[in-house]
Amino acid sequence: MKRTLLSLTVALAAAALVAVAAAGGTAAKGPKGKPKLSATPVFKLSLKPSQEVPRIKGLKADAVGSVTFDLERSSDGVITSGEVIFYVNYGFPGAVTITGLHVHQGAKNANGPIVVDSGVGTVSDTDGQGNVTTIVAGVSPATLQAILDHPRDYYVNLHTTDNPGGALRTQLRNPTKR
Repeated sequence: MKRTLLSLTVALAAAALVAVAAAGGTAAKGPKGKPKLSATPVFKLSLKPSQEVPRIKGLKADAVGSVTFDLERSSDGVITSGEVIFYVNYGFPGAVTITGLHVHQGAKNANGPIVVDSGVGTVSDTDGQGNVTTIVAGVSPATLQAILDHPRDYYVNLHTTDNPGGALRTQLRNPTKR
């Protein structure tokens, strides 16, 4: 009797562990055992004048921040819509007039077309220290997926009146997930 009770207890404990592991596994997995897709991938940014093409020499400026995709997905994981959130803290040595902030398609050491325009127009900043935060709705799901599939083929840059082709730039890398 003791042996049967002990065996039953061990069997129930093992079944409970399997159930807990299975429940945890389904929460971390998406359809058909694939990793769950993030609804909010975040690209960390570190923009520098040395990354521009051609390189901007003598400019002591930088920016840090993020580009976040706030995505809606179908039950199959396909992006159906999304917003792009730009958040950039910049620092220039003096007054600056920002004329644009974009995601461009282009590999490292190459320039390319704008694929996501932040909508930031002319912003005059008298001390050169500030923040740009903006949300872009209506970005094509195909564009969002293309960036997620090949982030290194895209870059973000900040344009100014002194450097209309771009003053600060960073190549995208794999996003983190929130």
